[in-house]
Amino acid sequence: MEAIEITQALKEVILQTYGDRVGTFKLQSVDEDTSRARQKARSQLTKEQRLLIDRALVPFRDWLIERDPEAAERVAKGVPAPQDIETAVRAAEDHAVAHMALDLTAEEQALLTYRLQNGRVETIEERNQRRRRPLKLSNRHVRTMAGGVAVIFLGSGLAGVATEAATIVTVVGAAIFVFGFRRWRSGEVTSNIPQVSVFRGGKISDEGREQF
Repeated sequence: MEAIEITQALKEVILQTYGDRVGTFKLQSVDEDTSRARQKARSQLTKEQRLLIDRALVPFRDWLIERDPEAAERVAKGVPAPQDIETAVRAAEDHAVAHMALDLTAEEQALLTYRLQNGRVETIEERNQRRRRPLKLSNRHVRTMAGGVAVIFLGSGLAGVATEAATIVTVVGAAIFVFGFRRWRSGEVTSNIPQVSVFRGGKISDEGREQF
């Protein structure tokens, strides 16, 4: 088997398992059984076979980086690739070794191929939804939420004097808080850039890119 064939086989595993999902690889950690199977399999390979797998992993790693825009941008700036890419490459190495070693049980082969074929990919959108945004008063939406809380407290103070007015003030305060909270969670800020008119619905993200 040539290096290019190993590379192509590993690409097909990724495409069949994860499809066009791009993001962070979430793979199972290596347990003791997998570690023992890995050592046994590698001990059966010749020096030439190990070098063949190493050569096959180079274009495979480049391909993983190229299909992930964030990883590609990092590498283009001279920053090391994300750790999940390296983890996926190591899992791919185990997968290739499992198919090249001749004296493995079915269980040992399954242990070495399982990680690459049974992980998941957390997309950029899913990661951003999960990430909690910092509560800082420098953020205008956090200040809006704080203002809403202040209005709610004001309504509580008026409860003993004018019940109806207190209710109205409390409802207004709650509305202000909810408005600020939703904007804060969305991660969007109103643009001060003339070209991005807020009246046309223009917004910019935290990274400063325009969105319409």
